[in-house]
Amino acid sequence: MVGLSTQSFSQKIGLEQVIREVCANSDSVKMMKETVKKSDLVVKENWSAVYPTLSATGAVALSHGSLFSSSGSSSSSSSSHSAPAEDALAKKEAAPYDPNAPVTYGALNDLFGIISQPMTTTVYNTGLQISQTLYTFGKVGTALKVAKNLNESTRLTYKRNMQALQLGALDAFYRAELAERAVAIAEHSLARKKELYEFLDRNFQSGSGSKAQVLSTKADVLNQNVTLLIAKRDARTARMQLNVFMGRTLTDSMALDTTEVPQSLKTFVLPKEDDAITSAMQDREDLKSLKFLAEVNKDGAKIYRAMYLPSIGAQGSAGYSKVVPNVSSDFIPSGWQKSWTIGLGAQWTLFDGFASSSKAAQYESDAHKLEIACNGVSKMIEIDVRSAQIECIAADSNFIASREMYSSALESYDLTNSNFKQGSGQFSDLQLSDELLQQSELGLFNAGYRQMRSRAALLIAMGREIISLN
Repeated sequence: MVGLSTQSFSQKIGLEQVIREVCANSDSVKMMKETVKKSDLVVKENWSAVYPTLSATGAVALSHGSLFSSSGSSSSSSSSHSAPAEDALAKKEAAPYDPNAPVTYGALNDLFGIISQPMTTTVYNTGLQISQTLYTFGKVGTALKVAKNLNESTRLTYKRNMQALQLGALDAFYRAELAERAVAIAEHSLARKKELYEFLDRNFQSGSGSKAQVLSTKADVLNQNVTLLIAKRDARTARMQLNVFMGRTLTDSMALDTTEVPQSLKTFVLPKEDDAITSAMQDREDLKSLKFLAEVNKDGAKIYRAMYLPSIGAQGSAGYSKVVPNVSSDFIPSGWQKSWTIGLGAQWTLFDGFASSSKAAQYESDAHKLEIACNGVSKMIEIDVRSAQIECIAADSNFIASREMYSSALESYDLTNSNFKQGSGQFSDLQLSDELLQQSELGLFNAGYRQMRSRAALLIAMGREIISLN
């Protein structure tokens, strides 16, 4: 007999790797990248006003009618020269065409007789057209500046959202780990309750102990089983949410490693409050983004003010055309005829009912609102930094207290459990100490998470990243 055993190892993943995967693969990041991509294309679109516009034309058409009007000299000619076009054409074909022969009045009259008659012709046209803006009194240049500033504002917003996403990844990581810790604590508590139940049941079967204590402990075991199932459900849900956030499949199995701490959090030293606020005012991308938006609206007002100034441009075209009548004649050209035009043009709006000036005033009003918003955001940033720094101090104190509470709860449970088994302890005291131990275990992990998150939140409030993504 050959026994084959397989052991599967879950991938261990730390906080830094979780943050990197969230910032690379989450749906939120993909949507934000599309927003930045669109902003880049808007800048490219505005550059089109600088480059020339080139277009090609081509057409084939059938036309019915006379090439020239028969009024004028032809109408005053004698009846001998007013024969139908077919007769004139027949006479023309009877005698070979001599290009050196003198042009007589009769020949000219015959020509007008031919081309003044209604006929069907095929018309061919082809050509190229080009136009180039030369000078717009700053309208095009300002439009390019607006597009660049708007693009820069979008990119700054993207960076700020990525910083907030890093903090969200940290929260999702610790939520999943906290849920798993709750499962482990529930399992430990269930094992203790089972051990106590078995101890009391053996004593009762031996004729000592209380039936009420046995039944109460049995009820505790059943209740703890329910608590464990709920904890496992919450842990599974938290893990699936983390997997989705990281761009992985729902059932992806990975072991979370809480021992690995990003270097920025490990070596982080609380700065002075004034230094933290100064750093935040200089580095916060959301504040910079608002300032760029204010500039965008100011430049938009400049564009609309310049609408009353002319725009100067150059235009040119070149092409070929060909007219093919349904009759043959040496007097009607049948080959391709070349034509071209070139020139300068100007467009000047003299009065538009105050539409441009009103639009400029609207953009200026929006710029003023954004400047006011910048002041409000600056105050909120200061509040964020001060609150985050106070939270760091509170989290440190909470962690120290939680560690002491856990040590005390563990020692109290061991002592109470030992006394109870020796017959000198109270059953209610043992139940209470078990509950306190569960709470202190979970509280210690929560305190560690709170301490870690308080530093991460302060970094984000100061406009910095938890880990560098470059």
